[in-house]
Amino acid sequence: MIERYTEKAIKVLLFAQEEAFMAKHAKIYPEHLLAGIIREGSGLSSRLLKSAGVNMDMLREVVHSRQFKRYEGQSSSEAMLFSSRVKKILREAWYTVQSSGTYYVTPENLFLSLLRDEETCITTLLEGFGVNLEKIKTSVEKVSNKSVKPFVHPEETPETRNLPVRFFDKSIFYEEGELKDLMKIAEAKLKHTNHEAFGTEQLVQAIVENKDSRLYEILSSEGITPESFMEKLSCIDSRKDEYNTNEPEFTPKAYNALLCAHDKAKELGSTYIRAEHILLGILQEKKGIACRIFEDLGINADTLYHKIINPIEKEKPEILTIMKLAKEEARLMEQNIVGTEQVLLGILGEGTGIGARVLRDLGVTLKDARIEVRKILGPGHNYSEYNELMYTPRAKRVIALAWRKAKKLKKQKYTSEHLLLAIIGEKDSIARKVLETLGVDTIEIKQGILNEIRKSHTLTDIYEQP
Repeated sequence: MIERYTEKAIKVLLFAQEEAFMAKHAKIYPEHLLAGIIREGSGLSSRLLKSAGVNMDMLREVVHSRQFKRYEGQSSSEAMLFSSRVKKILREAWYTVQSSGTYYVTPENLFLSLLRDEETCITTLLEGFGVNLEKIKTSVEKVSNKSVKPFVHPEETPETRNLPVRFFDKSIFYEEGELKDLMKIAEAKLKHTNHEAFGTEQLVQAIVENKDSRLYEILSSEGITPESFMEKLSCIDSRKDEYNTNEPEFTPKAYNALLCAHDKAKELGSTYIRAEHILLGILQEKKGIACRIFEDLGINADTLYHKIINPIEKEKPEILTIMKLAKEEARLMEQNIVGTEQVLLGILGEGTGIGARVLRDLGVTLKDARIEVRKILGPGHNYSEYNELMYTPRAKRVIALAWRKAKKLKKQKYTSEHLLLAIIGEKDSIARKVLETLGVDTIEIKQGILNEIRKSHTLTDIYEQP
């Protein structure tokens, strides 16, 4: 069932686990779920409760004082079990989503399910904070109902839900190039500690010591130097900020940061993970010893994040432009779901890449493709600015296949032609059906890509299936 939750809703559950663990409660109760909703921070229900005066520290104090059964010997928050009441609340949220025809469980669904459960004392708890629950409930219901329109994306079928979409292997961090050198430095730093696993602190140590890197100047301007970082690190005598479960080689926080780095590299069109992607991943994770040191140094994590990523975005990587346009196409069609068809429209909308040029030469225009997409999807009424834009399983797979294709060909970046090859390799994708409806076949596209590559004097084996 968890795969039917948005990322924000999953964060709510993770935060609820952590709250129960910190309170030394044996299970996760509705009060922990409420704390998770507020702690997530970006959801509508969280923002409304905070604006109504619900302070997280005061709420945590109330929750921790609850006379729930205490655990003994619990090693991590991941081992926390849901109480029967929380299981019922999660079931009700899921049933509501199913009956309404919406796509995923959101924090708002969880919040409304919490309020509907008569066996909990959540209503009394919130009223004790002076919250006007009826007003908040009405606002949340209004937004939730706005997006409650029956819609099932054609690419969302039982067969596609288990499609492999992540091609991730930790060995990619030890490939040739800048990252391999960085990992060697991090390994050397690790050997001088009593630890067996990498932490975010070793990764950042390796980054801040590379004086030839663009990141060195940015970090130095913020007051993050090898000396200042080590000074703060020497004051830390526990690695509890790094752990939530046992994992080999990397602490869980470092591993999550590297996963974020992997996704960030793909989002920015790079087939290689670089130091800036790792630092962006660490800052995006917002946990771990490195972020704790940044905070102690008075660094605003969001400001530093944008300082690193803005120069990259200003270069307007082709893939980043395509994905932004794909999301915009979904919004224009009033959908919160990005399928392969929106990715195709993004390729056409970008206009300058090989993919767009090939399609244009074959007579495919953005206008015609958009018309065919609308015919297949029908009128859209599913969009809400408060809900996250989600990719269909096939869209995720196409992006992953394109990335892997370019990486196999040893390209520094993956671009529109790799996406287009991945699309035509997905026989049941809506994007491929649109192309077939417009009278274009896969052989023409492959030949067109080959011709474009020949024009730029970059021959490659593009006929190999993604």
